[in-house]
Amino acid sequence: MLRRRWGPLAAPGRPCSSSPTRRSSRERTFDPTIIRERLEIASFLHRGVKVRFVDEAHGTDEVFKHEQGIVDYLKKVIVERGHKPIHEAPFTLVKVNGATIEVAFQWTESTDEHLRSYVNGIPTGSGVGTHEVGLRSAVGKAVRNFIEMHNLSPRGVTLSAEDIREGFASILSVYVAEPQFQGQTKDRLNNPEVQNYVDQAVRPALEQWLNSNRSVAEQIIARIVLAARAREASRAASAAISRKTATSGRLTLPGKLSDCSSHSRERTELFIVEGDSAGGSAKQGRDREHQAVLPLRGKVLNTESVVLAKVLENKELADLVVALGCGVGKDFDVARLRYARIIVLADADSDGHHISTLLLTFFYRHLPDLLKDGKIFVAVPPLYRIDIGKLTHWAADDADKARILKEAGKDESKVEITRFKGLGEMMPKVLWETTLSPKTRRLLKVEVADPLRTDRIINELMGKDPSARFTFIMEHAEEAADIDV
Repeated sequence: MLRRRWGPLAAPGRPCSSSPTRRSSRERTFDPTIIRERLEIASFLHRGVKVRFVDEAHGTDEVFKHEQGIVDYLKKVIVERGHKPIHEAPFTLVKVNGATIEVAFQWTESTDEHLRSYVNGIPTGSGVGTHEVGLRSAVGKAVRNFIEMHNLSPRGVTLSAEDIREGFASILSVYVAEPQFQGQTKDRLNNPEVQNYVDQAVRPALEQWLNSNRSVAEQIIARIVLAARAREASRAASAAISRKTATSGRLTLPGKLSDCSSHSRERTELFIVEGDSAGGSAKQGRDREHQAVLPLRGKVLNTESVVLAKVLENKELADLVVALGCGVGKDFDVARLRYARIIVLADADSDGHHISTLLLTFFYRHLPDLLKDGKIFVAVPPLYRIDIGKLTHWAADDADKARILKEAGKDESKVEITRFKGLGEMMPKVLWETTLSPKTRRLLKVEVADPLRTDRIINELMGKDPSARFTFIMEHAEEAADIDV
């Protein structure tokens, strides 16, 4: 128990004068906040030990005791930093291997690494001590081995050590019989053997943990791949010639955007449509107060494996970024998004599906937070109008048409069926009733349930390597009973 009774004493790190008659002209006192923090950390590093701090000057009496030791410490650090962990249970290890090693860590949504290390209870904050180097090396090797073992290497991007440790929060405590520190501050451990001790203890244990927790491991790998793609995009953008981006300065909306009249984002929607013809029908049939329409010219740029600087050189996508208002890349701020929903509206044929895929690739690679926040939707316009007697039915595709005919007990030759060649063929009133009206339309919300699998599929089907697409086509050729040409 430490009881604070003293008057003026030397500040931490400064010796008191040996003579009672000599005193500094400026009296110093111990800071109870620092003492409290050091005692609480000591209770984390020595699990189960009760530490009591009585500060009589301020009338406080606190007891620190943590049965889970550094695991509790890690939870406290993550909460204080305000970054959500991407997996619930942290990796933990206690081992005696030439040195006593205790470690606990989790990956979080943070964009930086946070490591707190201690040697014999002494904080070592330099970040380059041999125990810290051993931990980083072990984590990198274990993650790479897991990726190679399970064939999870992402296409089109190289994972760096920094990518693996992005969002990595850890507590490392080692006890060494004869520690060798650098400098008087003792913030860096120099014992070379400790690096191997930590590496050899952590690496196999982490590999086993990853293999025993496959779903957690795949979440971590997906987070690492996302960090790698963001890093490469940022590097390419920084290397490009500085220019005024579409979101800098005063916002000037694209001329072809037919904006909604509402000044509140609530209930507003932006429909991204293919071509001026479909755009004209959508503009006439929409709810002008809450629905905006942005027509695009043909198929947009395939943004898979394309750096952000090149993306913004594409006029169609640059106009889309401006219309959204939230920026892109390092300028992204979801608070500036101008609409509550962004809806991809393309024809119900193969060309329309291709355009939707290109736009979803752009959102996934360059505006992933919009997907994460549930802002992206795909409209389902009808491909067929089916008139059975006085009733009109709308079918989204051939399967939907067959279902309607079966439920009505009708043969296709005995009913009137109209196949739409595109949205531009629809009268504005029909487009409103079938596709635009919130009461009668069908919308598909775009969600990423499996980030690792999604990243792989998009890279294989939209990337530069044609072999993956060829393999996919050959494996699924039998499913292509009807091809719309």
